Amino acid sequence: MTRQSTKKIVQSLLTLLALAAASGAVAEGIDGKLVKVSVGDWRTEDVPVAVPYDGPAPVGRITAMHTRTGRNSPAMVRDGILTIIAEGGLPQTEHKFELHEEPAGNEWTPHVVVKKQADADAIDVFIDDEHVTTYHYSNDNKKPYLWPVNSAGEVGITRDYPMQPDDTPSFAQDHPHHKSVWSSYGDVNGADRWDEGSKAGYQRSEDVTWGSGDAYGWIRAKNTWLNNDRDSVVSEEREYRFYATPAKARLFDVRITFTADHGAAKFGDTKEGGLVAVRMRPELSYKHGVITNAHGDVGEPNTWGKPAAWCDYSGELEGAGWRGLAVFDHPTNLRHPTSWHVRSYGLMGANCFGYSYFGEKDYNKPLLPAENGDYTIPEGEQLTMNYRVYVHTGDVEKADVAERYADFATPPAAEWSE
Repeated sequence: MTRQSTKKIVQSLLTLLALAAASGAVAEGIDGKLVKVSVGDWRTEDVPVAVPYDGPAPVGRITAMHTRTGRNSPAMVRDGILTIIAEGGLPQTEHKFELHEEPAGNEWTPHVVVKKQADADAIDVFIDDEHVTTYHYSNDNKKPYLWPVNSAGEVGITRDYPMQPDDTPSFAQDHPHHKSVWSSYGDVNGADRWDEGSKAGYQRSEDVTWGSGDAYGWIRAKNTWLNNDRDSVVSEEREYRFYATPAKARLFDVRITFTADHGAAKFGDTKEGGLVAVRMRPELSYKHGVITNAHGDVGEPNTWGKPAAWCDYSGELEGAGWRGLAVFDHPTNLRHPTSWHVRSYGLMGANCFGYSYFGEKDYNKPLLPAENGDYTIPEGEQLTMNYRVYVHTGDVEKADVAERYADFATPPAAEWSE
């Protein structure tokens, strides 16, 4: 090899390294690398942060050790992204995490275990051995849903009806289409997938995949929304990410992408819908439950239909203390902040389409952007919506719901460091 050829090879390698550095990715093995996390204007707490990684795929367990405290945080690589559940930090502080990869032969169980039930179309999610939820996707149902949804100590926080009617008092056995935590809407090209009556459509599960991990486990589902005649209306792909956060502060993300591959898809203006919808357990409804939104408004008359970045439903459970669930609307979502179809009997749904209903004068709502909320996805195009669900111990203030929303909306910056 000539000196000139060697020089060209070296120059090419340097160019590749420069491109990798410019992209923020790392082209070497992960062991011993440092990640710097910069906290914004609020206090963080066990927040998921991410940075690109294009090195060789790790074969052993990864941990991220805080260089000052020595605490190990869960970490993992998936789809070219390193995710760390970074320990809490004070406002305007910087933290470094040193990554360590254990030998490939070491046996270990991920913090988040996601596995299919042997005899059912159902996938269980466990975090550090606690059952967090189960995803039910049998096409014997009219839509998939998560149930139960458990808070710390496996204390259920959503309604058991109609899945286990004997566990639900008669006064709360209404609206059988309100299945714990789900995603549906009442008018897509005129077809109703909110209700489950004889004239309602279906959400058909086409393909479901899942995986376990230390920072998070995931479920990815491809669904087709059908009208009552079984004609396809719109395709939908969703992914749930269940993070390895402490039991008192469970987090999971819901990413939903609609594809108008059966013609244009029109989401009609109706209150009957929630791209993430929740039905709380009876003990957290009516006078026992507290509805709070991002503006600090409390109660159905002050929160129903009102645009807000988040909405929380919580209350005190006998023997378990105060428990709650909040849904966060990401700033990149269509028509952020979304409006909320939230009722004192336990329903809470993120709905950015029902303008004509949410603008009713008797609720004294501020003016919405338009009198009609119809929205059409043109044929061949997509709409993606991102939400986070926060299942917490303590009321809105003690659970720091506003700060946990800030972690979601503008997470701490993460980058590779020396």
